[in-house]
Amino acid sequence: MDWKEMFITGVVFVLGFSIGGTFSDIDLAPPLPIRHRSAWTHGPFIPLALWAASSGGLWWAYFALGFLPAYAIHLIYDMFPKKWTGGARVSWYPLTGWRMGGLLSFLFLAGSAALAGWMTYTLATGEFANLRIAFLG
Repeated sequence: MDWKEMFITGVVFVLGFSIGGTFSDIDLAPPLPIRHRSAWTHGPFIPLALWAASSGGLWWAYFALGFLPAYAIHLIYDMFPKKWTGGARVSWYPLTGWRMGGLLSFLFLAGSAALAGWMTYTLATGEFANLRIAFLG
């Protein structure tokens, strides 16, 4: 890998890390039809999609290697609000107006963070390629 590729790889990684650390709070944007601490932005859905897309090329993999740990760190911070009331609880809006209770929200965030950490591990160690071969043949 020459210096240009290394530079681009570093930029892609840092970009992924920057976006991953703030992505969960995209639900604070007014035009989006979701509430803060949405299951759609604080759950496993976006990381799973990105993890699957990381097989699409080297740049996706480096982006995911930055995004996934930052996303997990953000979720870990969200696991410890001042109190588990109102917007601190995970919401399934607009599918339903239901918000999870405090313990269920904590477990949902913890599971999502653990999954993002595991996905980072599989990408960093090359296990992702082995899993893909095992499942896809």
